[in-house]
Amino acid sequence: MKKRILSIAILASMTSGLTYAADDADIDMSNPTDVYTSIGASYGSEGANIKGQLMLSEKTANSGQKSGVIFEAKNILNEGDKTPKFTGMVQHPEYGMVPTFNDETSKRSYRLRYGTINTTNGTGWSIDAILADHPFYGSMAVVQAGPVMTIPVTDNFYIWPILYAGAVVVEDNMSQILPPDMAGATAVSSSGIDAPSLILTGMVYARYAFSDHWWTLVSASYTEEMQGKSWSDDIMDGGLQMASFSGEISVAYQMNKRQNVRVNYKTDNSDSTDDSYWIEYNHAF
Repeated sequence: MKKRILSIAILASMTSGLTYAADDADIDMSNPTDVYTSIGASYGSEGANIKGQLMLSEKTANSGQKSGVIFEAKNILNEGDKTPKFTGMVQHPEYGMVPTFNDETSKRSYRLRYGTINTTNGTGWSIDAILADHPFYGSMAVVQAGPVMTIPVTDNFYIWPILYAGAVVVEDNMSQILPPDMAGATAVSSSGIDAPSLILTGMVYARYAFSDHWWTLVSASYTEEMQGKSWSDDIMDGGLQMASFSGEISVAYQMNKRQNVRVNYKTDNSDSTDDSYWIEYNHAF
């Protein structure tokens, strides 16, 4: 009887171990389009950041589809040097109407992404929304959606191109731009929001795995307006004054299938932002 119980215990232990290994095999933390439940935290030149991913559906015997949501909060403590923020027009005795900048732009931003990927053929799509503070328009949201595909170059080298299309949504600050005696005019003001631009973003991720424990992920993106205000022109020229190009590189040490540490570096072509770097820890469940 004791031998039978011991045999059952050993068999159960082996079965649970195989199940765990199978679950591990379904997680690839170096793949930017993979879906699993995880949490992460980081700190660097742009302050403290947190992120979390929740898997909503996983692949089954009948379907290879996986879907989930990702939430990120960057610079949650609003650290670093602030840029002046537009607060309205005032009458100057010599120069007439002049802009005032009596506030500071928040460095904090939020990002929410929903994505779904077919693990059989590597195709999928996602919706991406970013909420941040703009030095002239106040609260600003960039909402885009588009397809993604997986291109396996070699066993260790993968590429994921993404094409996004969407819109920029900002606060309606017409009342601040108008002279004080016209600030109450409702004929030229919307209900509180404005969509000044329709935009298109092309992105690409490239991952190379040096070994089971070391890999690097490089990404690049370029954004251009399709209609409305220019994405990159200066505010004084009627644009949104945003970086049209950004690039990022991560070098990661994969401790095991569910934990890694990454060192990251990001740059863009904006004159108003500096290059940034941070170190992060991620844990998958």
